[in-house]
Amino acid sequence: MARPHDGKICALLFDFGGTLAFLDFEMLAAELSRPGRRLDAARLEEAEYRGRAALDRRLLADPSSDVNQAYDGFMRAWMGAVGISDEELPQVRQRLRELHERETLWRVVRPGTFEALERMKSAGLKLGIVSNADGRVEADARRFGLAQYFDVIIDSDVVGVSKPDPRIFQIAMERLQVAPEATLYAGDIYSIDMVGARAAGITGKLIDCLGRYNWVEHARIRHIGELHRPDAD
Repeated sequence: MARPHDGKICALLFDFGGTLAFLDFEMLAAELSRPGRRLDAARLEEAEYRGRAALDRRLLADPSSDVNQAYDGFMRAWMGAVGISDEELPQVRQRLRELHERETLWRVVRPGTFEALERMKSAGLKLGIVSNADGRVEADARRFGLAQYFDVIIDSDVVGVSKPDPRIFQIAMERLQVAPEATLYAGDIYSIDMVGARAAGITGKLIDCLGRYNWVEHARIRHIGELHRPDAD
C-alpha cells in the first residue's frame, strides 16, 4: 500500500464516531451511576469495546443478521458487564437517547487528532468523512472544530445509503474526484467499515484503539495519526 505522503494516495476518508470523535465515557459513567453502583469510565469503555467487537464478529459471520437484534444484544452485553440488569436496560437506553438528542454522545476528540489532520492537509491530501449517522455529522464536525479540515462530509441519513454499501464511498470519491486506488479509509467497525471500503475498491485501516481485534487479519492502527507516519503501512 502506498503511504499517504508519497504521492500515490491522494485522499483519506474517515468514519466519524469511534474514529474522529469518541463516546464521552466520563459523562456516561456519571449519568449511569446511582447509589450503590458507581460506574468507572475506564471499565465502561472496556465493556463497550468488547461488546462492539462481539457485535462486529456476529455481523461478519452472518451479514444477513437483523441489525436491530444484534444491537440489542450488544447493549445487553455492554450494560450487563458493568452491572446494569436487563430490567434496567429500557430506562438506560431511553436516557442515552435523550442525552444523544440533546448533545451528541460522540463528543470527545482525542489528543493528536487535530495535529494529524493538519499534517494531512499540509501534505496536500484530500480529506473526507463517511459516516452512518442521523443527519448531524456535519454540524457535529463543525461544533468540534473538525469540519475545517474536510473537503466532503457524507452522512448516510442525508445521502440515503449506509455502509457497508459501497455506494456511500463512491459518493465521497466522486465529490473528491479521486479513484479508489488513490484512496485510503479508516474506520472502527470491521463488518461495516472495512467490508464496505473493500467493496468500493478502497484500502482500509481498522481503528483498534484498545488493541482487541487480534482475531481480524487486517491492517490495524490505534489512532489516525499513524496514517501519516512512514511506517503506517
